[in-house]
Amino acid sequence: MSLKLEPLTKNQSEFAKVKELYYGSFPKNERIPMNLLMWKAKRAFVDFLVIYDEDEYIGFTYLITHKNLTYVLYIAIDGNARSKGYGGRALAKIKEKYPDNRIILNIEVVDETADNYAQRATRRKFYVRNGYEGSTYLYQDRWSLYEVMVQGGKVQIDEFYALLENFAGALLFSVFKPHITSSAEM
Repeated sequence: MSLKLEPLTKNQSEFAKVKELYYGSFPKNERIPMNLLMWKAKRAFVDFLVIYDEDEYIGFTYLITHKNLTYVLYIAIDGNARSKGYGGRALAKIKEKYPDNRIILNIEVVDETADNYAQRATRRKFYVRNGYEGSTYLYQDRWSLYEVMVQGGKVQIDEFYALLENFAGALLFSVFKPHITSSAEM
């Protein structure tokens, strides 16, 4: 198992596979339009990466970096490659790519009343097993509430806001600004 990460381009043979996996893995309210993702990926601080094992397509990840903070906006493993250790290996590869950065990601809050409670709990255990811990922050957009998990050190709320604003741009950020708060404030 030798994973590699390579930038996604529209001309790449895996583009259709990435697009299908993206639309199949994330609910509509969590998806940014694919054309916008591709456009933003032209920026030096954004990585839209295909995950390969040798030359076999495994999945993709979308990373946003601001200073020494990297945000895993999306990561998905193809259905044919799941439960084979690729998710953990992909997270390790991201850390290898950004060895000096703190890495953050959002997961649905583990809520016992949620329809997919077991899935949420399993997902959280997966990230903890792979070196992530709760940051004590909650990220709320117009649709859902998420727990912010981190690897590599503490993150301040204003750092996360700065990363998001840098990615979205001031105007779009002011319209769709998520609410990030300490779970102690809830």
